[in-house]
Amino acid sequence: MKVNVLKKSKGFLKVEVEGEGHTFGHLMQAALLEDKAVDWAGYDLPHPLFTRPIITLRMKGESSAEKALERAAKKVHQDTDEFIEKFSAAVTAEAES
Repeated sequence: MKVNVLKKSKGFLKVEVEGEGHTFGHLMQAALLEDKAVDWAGYDLPHPLFTRPIITLRMKGESSAEKALERAAKKVHQDTDEFIEKFSAAVTAEAES
């Protein structure tokens, strides 16, 4: 994975994420939209043969777009960790029954 900042201005950020696809783009978009400081967020995959989603976000007020993207990435990580924990518990419970 490589992240390229395409455009950055006050309250606005557009980044390209090389080596990822719709799954990652959608996860990040969903996490960003849960953030009350985010005005809007979206992603685009300009061509289906290239795995480079472009994530774009605009903030409300004076909030930092960079910090919002960091918070979203941490949220996705936490959600994934929680899924692994719950899935492992479910598999263990199934095996014991």
